[in-house]
Amino acid sequence: MDKLTIETFVLGPDETNCYLLSVGRKAVVIDPGIAPDRLIERISEQGLQLQRVLITHFHLDHIGGVKELIAAHPAPVYGSSKDLFLKEISLEGGGIREFVEYLDFPLSPLEPGKTTVLGQPVIVLPTPGHTPGSLSYFFPAAGCVFVGDLIFMIGVGRTDLPRGSGPELIGSIRSRIFSLPDETRIYSGHGPMTTVTHEKANNPEFQRGV
Repeated sequence: MDKLTIETFVLGPDETNCYLLSVGRKAVVIDPGIAPDRLIERISEQGLQLQRVLITHFHLDHIGGVKELIAAHPAPVYGSSKDLFLKEISLEGGGIREFVEYLDFPLSPLEPGKTTVLGQPVIVLPTPGHTPGSLSYFFPAAGCVFVGDLIFMIGVGRTDLPRGSGPELIGSIRSRIFSLPDETRIYSGHGPMTTVTHEKANNPEFQRGV
């Protein structure tokens, strides 16, 4: 199996991590955030063929660049339809209503389960809590998982936005992320990469036992 290359782009005022994954000349983007110019340029410079865009959840800082990206590099966009309710809620309330026209891209609903991305096996994990439709993407052969705002290095995602749930978020981390191999690298929506082992041992939310 060809090696998966991962590049990180920190985009927008919230410094959101966007990930460019490639195998050979084929590429996938996870969470194209606001102002994706550098990402778009990189895809063009490398002569990559964008195969798809994967969304972890539908907060503005994670999807703000989707329309610009697919205008430059057309590709289908996949994510959970469970987060589409955010289109009906104002930005002040944690939704994206004021930006719906800007963010109105075609969505291919994605269900949890096994799939293949760039010739790599991928397990789409349902990880609600930050939002009801939050998804994580586990690449077992590459030993990494992309989790959006579920868990960070020594922290977890906020749950005070629409339909967020603290118990669900903690449950998702325990059952979906901490059940992965300990050496699995965790690529979060903000901040540095961490590992399952590191978070089990150091994340203050879990010091009473994993």
